[in-house]
Amino acid sequence: MDCYKKAKEQGMREVDEEQGAVADCHAVRDRFIKSVLYVMKYGMFLLAVFYVCLCFSMRLTARETSYAKEECMLYYMVNTDGMKGLGHSILMVVDGEGCGTVLSFNGMQRSLTESLMGKSGIGKLSVGAMDAEETEAFLLSGDLSLDGDQLADHYDMALYRPITQEDYRIVLSQAEPYREAEERFTALYQKWVTEEDKAEKEKYYQALEQMGEDESLPLYRIYTNNCDHAARRMASSVDQDLLDYTDNAWRITPNGNLKAFGKEAEKWGVMTLGAQGIRERILLFLVSF
Repeated sequence: MDCYKKAKEQGMREVDEEQGAVADCHAVRDRFIKSVLYVMKYGMFLLAVFYVCLCFSMRLTARETSYAKEECMLYYMVNTDGMKGLGHSILMVVDGEGCGTVLSFNGMQRSLTESLMGKSGIGKLSVGAMDAEETEAFLLSGDLSLDGDQLADHYDMALYRPITQEDYRIVLSQAEPYREAEERFTALYQKWVTEEDKAEKEKYYQALEQMGEDESLPLYRIYTNNCDHAARRMASSVDQDLLDYTDNAWRITPNGNLKAFGKEAEKWGVMTLGAQGIRERILLFLVSF
């Protein structure tokens, strides 16, 4: 009986110890979860505070350019609520007579889903021309009303600087590879659409796919060669500061890049175009990445 009693007591002690160990494990787990939730709660708060401070530090105010006066002008512009609020960039050059030419690059060959998945393709460079009166009205109102992709919208902010007549010619020449690739693609696409022979149609399709992957062409890539990259690369052909910024830029949105470059390039002027609504003001402030 004594042996049985001792064995029973020993077993009960072992059960109690096991239950105690389990309780300790549960307590440790609960403390860990509470710690993680605490860190997440206050970590997100601190991250939000940091981001808001970053946004404040990147705010741009209107200023005049400090470059010497030249006969032509260069404008790097953004529509803050373009591309679902991430922004859309265009470039405008103005000649000695005050007439503006607008350049806007966007995807054409791929769908938005394919582009978001990282697929490259031939893009479309829309080019619009305005006379001096229309150019002046656009700079005052921000309202662009031309035929072409993203050329009938409201633009909110611009960085600008004077350029020479030769610079004007150089910037416009940067558009030629984009237009040539688009024309080649369009001609090939028309052949693919109208071809009735299945074998020939497949050849045209494969040729279109190869064009969309040809690294020698200025392909549209939503993450590495979008509207903003194209605008900055064309403009940087005559501006070393913009070229240096573009070579080292890590931001991925037009809004973020225009503000970041505007903070660095103090010789460029800053201007707002027309009246900005609450939505545009919020997006221009918050989109800084």
